[in-house]
Amino acid sequence: MGTDTSDAHELSVTEARNHFSDRVNRAVYGGEVTFVTRGRRHQRAAAIVPADMVEHYEELLDERDAPIAAERLADIDAGRSTTVPFDEVMRRIGLSADELGQ
Repeated sequence: MGTDTSDAHELSVTEARNHFSDRVNRAVYGGEVTFVTRGRRHQRAAAIVPADMVEHYEELLDERDAPIAAERLADIDAGRSTTVPFDEVMRRIGLSADELGQ
């Protein structure tokens, strides 16, 4: 993944909207990152990045989360933890699955 954010571009929301197609092409073909800013302080709110950057990030999250998930499943299998059905959780907090479109 050869994306380097040290020379990333920053555009306001309006500028990003006006140059969206160009910024997407720069991400796809040039590996460029464009941060989208907003507000008086031009705070970074979002980014236009190459898809492979996000895919790599998701892989890193999966690698981090997989051992935790395996440990939790082992706890359930060994009887050290129990599960609560979704409907029961919703009932306990005063909501119904229908309210969430479930």
